[in-house]
Amino acid sequence: MSPSAAVALVVIDVQVGFDDEAFWGPRSNPAFESNLTKLLDAFRASSLSPKPFIVHVAHHSLFPDSPLASGPGAAFQDIAQPHDGEPVVIKNVNSAFIGTNLEALLRDRKIQKLYLCGLTTGHCVSTSVRMAANLRVCQGAWGKGEVVLVHDATAAHAAGGFDAETIHKVNVATLDGEFCRAATTEEVVKEVSS
Repeated sequence: MSPSAAVALVVIDVQVGFDDEAFWGPRSNPAFESNLTKLLDAFRASSLSPKPFIVHVAHHSLFPDSPLASGPGAAFQDIAQPHDGEPVVIKNVNSAFIGTNLEALLRDRKIQKLYLCGLTTGHCVSTSVRMAANLRVCQGAWGKGEVVLVHDATAAHAAGGFDAETIHKVNVATLDGEFCRAATTEEVVKEVSS
């Protein structure tokens, strides 16, 4: 096994509270759960050296009426339960980088390729992708890196009179090419399995 660029997967806010459709509205991407499962399985089974680094992010809302406030809604969904050695970062704003140690975790490992997925595309995922690019957290040992949004392992909710799929697609379109490379689960699984 020859050394490869250090890679990381950041799984954002895959929490029970996001299943509350009465609160959030209808959700896009019915394949979200199966794609996230494939993605996590591929990263955990990868033979890349160094081993891919997986970080889980949880949103603990400061608003008591939020389904993501403390309680059962703040728990990770079954498909996104962290395994041993996979750190959990707790945030209470949209960005996974503000008020957390995520940036330090990635920089300490000299991550060159950073993959992001999770919930929701238009809020915490989009904000975290933008900040990862702006902070240049994935420069790695070779002085250049890449932020990758695994767009079919993310999902959005309907908002502002727009359906969930439109919200999702518009957010991916505004990120791709400027803040990240948008890729499918299938493409990413191939990248970490080769």
